[in-house]
Amino acid sequence: MNLSEAEVMVTTQEEIENNTHGSDWFRLSDYGDTGEFYTASCACFPDEDNPEFRYPAWENIPDSLINERWFSPNFFEIRDALENLEEDEVDYFMTWCNYHGHNIASDDPHLLVSHYRDGHTFNPEFESDVMDLPDDALVYQSITGNFFDMGRYAAEVFSDNYD
Repeated sequence: MNLSEAEVMVTTQEEIENNTHGSDWFRLSDYGDTGEFYTASCACFPDEDNPEFRYPAWENIPDSLINERWFSPNFFEIRDALENLEEDEVDYFMTWCNYHGHNIASDDPHLLVSHYRDGHTFNPEFESDVMDLPDDALVYQSITGNFFDMGRYAAEVFSDNYD
């Protein structure tokens, strides 16, 4: 799911009742906020004074942010907050929100992304398992380069001097 590629079909209740089904697809990346989106939607239906918008179809929008009669008023805020996540992290983020009982449509999306990031810090991957340390680097911690010399250790433990 990529909210920057979200599209929604907009019509009005009057168009549905009159069976004219006049509707237009809107690419939501063309709008910066909800006001711009509603202004463009109103311009498509100039004959109606106070249109009741309906959304019969949508793409790349989770169902928690839209249904046929409602469009989340903070969709654009959510879209901006999710841009801080990697593309493959968005689905994990949405699952995390559902698991912890967060409602992405009503809670502060920037705060949710921050909490998600705090709990999901990724450890850097090392290129090799062997650390390149000089021989005297561990001397100050009472560990020498012979710490894992198992042959010497086995000889000391299993010697014949058990008096």
